[in-house]
Amino acid sequence: MSEATPDRLDRIEAALDRQVAVNADLRTSVTELRATADALLQVATIHQQNFERLTAELNADRIEWRSQIDRIWQYLREQRGNGLGEG
Repeated sequence: MSEATPDRLDRIEAALDRQVAVNADLRTSVTELRATADALLQVATIHQQNFERLTAELNADRIEWRSQIDRIWQYLREQRGNGLGEG
């Protein structure tokens, strides 16, 4: 094997320095991606909680509306039975 020349060693050292910089950039990117993923997970959790709350409220409203409709319907049936609804 031939001995490594200083020029070749300089190129290898420069390539290693570039790789160190690339690795540092990758670590930074991974850290930023993790932070973004955590933030997205928090937003998704908040949206899920809001959806669950709204669903519960809508179901309660639906039950209340159904109750009101039943009362009105019963009232109208009673009025018609009393002869007040006939024309």
